[in-house]
Amino acid sequence: MLSRYKEISPNHQFYLFTLGLVLCLLAMVLTDMWLPIVAGTYIMTGLVVEAWVRLVHILPLQDDMARIQQELTRLNEQLDKLQEVEQSSAPHS
Repeated sequence: MLSRYKEISPNHQFYLFTLGLVLCLLAMVLTDMWLPIVAGTYIMTGLVVEAWVRLVHILPLQDDMARIQQELTRLNEQLDKLQEVEQSSAPHS
């Protein structure tokens, strides 16, 4: 479900799902259609929690992984250069 809503930003998803949850809870209080709204409330609660986890934990983790990947690539390039220098400076027999 984390990749389903790519058209809007994660912040806006969180706000949208939270608004939907509040409306479901308000509808439970104000109407007699309690049972169908409870099902909708469970669904909206799941979407809110999922959006919150994505916003707070997954997106920062992806940013960290991208940064670490860039650093790993840079270090591999430096290692290759050092190996080339070491091979070229080694005495030829």
